[in-house]
Amino acid sequence: MTGGAPGLKRGLGVLSLTGTIFIFIASGPYGLEPMVREAGPGAGPLMLVLALLFWGLSHALVASELSSAMPVEGGFFRWIGTAFGEFWGFQAGWWYWIKMLADTSIYPILFTQYLKFWVPGIGPWEERLLRIVIIWIFVAINLRGIRAGGRLAVAFTIFIMAPFAWFILKGAPAFSLDLFRPFISESKATLPALGFGLMFGMWCYNTLDSVSIIAGEVETPRRTFVRAYAIAIPLIFLAYFLPMVIGLGIDHNYAGWTDHHYSTMARQLGGAWFGAWVALGALVSNLSIFHGALMVNTRVPMVLADRGQFPRGFASLGRRYGTPWVALLFDGCVYTTIALLVDQFSDIVISIQWLNTGIYTLFYLTFLKLRWKQPDLPRSFRIPGGWPGAIAICTGPFLVCWIGVPIGAWQFLWLGLLALLSGPIAWVAMTRLLPGAAGRHGALDGPPSENDERNPGSGNSGSP
Repeated sequence: MTGGAPGLKRGLGVLSLTGTIFIFIASGPYGLEPMVREAGPGAGPLMLVLALLFWGLSHALVASELSSAMPVEGGFFRWIGTAFGEFWGFQAGWWYWIKMLADTSIYPILFTQYLKFWVPGIGPWEERLLRIVIIWIFVAINLRGIRAGGRLAVAFTIFIMAPFAWFILKGAPAFSLDLFRPFISESKATLPALGFGLMFGMWCYNTLDSVSIIAGEVETPRRTFVRAYAIAIPLIFLAYFLPMVIGLGIDHNYAGWTDHHYSTMARQLGGAWFGAWVALGALVSNLSIFHGALMVNTRVPMVLADRGQFPRGFASLGRRYGTPWVALLFDGCVYTTIALLVDQFSDIVISIQWLNTGIYTLFYLTFLKLRWKQPDLPRSFRIPGGWPGAIAICTGPFLVCWIGVPIGAWQFLWLGLLALLSGPIAWVAMTRLLPGAAGRHGALDGPPSENDERNPGSGNSGSP
């Protein structure tokens, strides 16, 4: 077994991986205005805290432990294949890929919504055309490789957080505990409001484990992942929480928080120049998340194809930069289609949580099974507490998956079931179209050697 697919190039260190985690997961508080508006000024911030403690933090800790043991390209869905077989590994990879195709499409939409701060008269077809231009600019950037992408992620992180540091300092005197009242949005019943807040909270931390997918492109991944998560998680939480609670002090009319309200509050707080600065940060934020998602999600079909479970062309890597160019072009075409057809993103955020239920149920069961079946697997980082600690770290995500999602996303049950069923259908299709796909690669046969970390190999390449 090797740490990466043939032809991949390692280019992410601690700082660039930290930036990649930040822009992929958060990239600032933009897009959380509906969480306050629909859940309430008390429930919104509370769900950010609970979702971190019982959802996101668990993802990061489990991913850190398993990345330190098996730092392979494909990350979590290859770990699942190790624990439960290739069928279930494929399900997790497929569900994640289609989830991210939907989720990533949100950000060109948000970009054009925030652009209305600058160009309020922009028409619907101008919006769609602009989304398409954005998509293909970032496909082109990602074709230049993981090292360039990681450096851009760091630059995005600094640029996005600079205005919010001033937003927090300038607005802090307006904070008081009374800002959390009413706890629940007055336009909603308690259970639907809490369910909506929970779904958005899950969305905020959904993919903290997902950067494990690019482990084959991280320098010394056993150490780098743990260090990068230790920096990124506090930064992500504070980037969400502080602007939200300070914003409630600036404008407590939570029901009037529009989908681009942070720039409006900044203008109210510091004048037109400050509103423009935060609005510009919003534009960059949505570009950065889209960039980060392209960096990660395109590796899923690449790894599946390299393992004989997806059309072989998706495994093709560029000779110069080692990027999965076929996957990048394919995803670009899918995003273009969505950009032409979709204008609202709240429904996407809620409906994809059904896919997360399947993915994370397998993810945490894999963690427990590998602790049980392979206790001596070398782990440079281990979640403390032995078996009680391992079970405790899984309890919150299981409750969220099996109780929270059915409550919060009940109206999208039919869509969620169809999405989950698409995994077995895709498996059957691939095993018939690609003879031998089901058995061409077995489970991982052990952790990669230090040589694997230094040299992911060379080989399968194509244009460009």
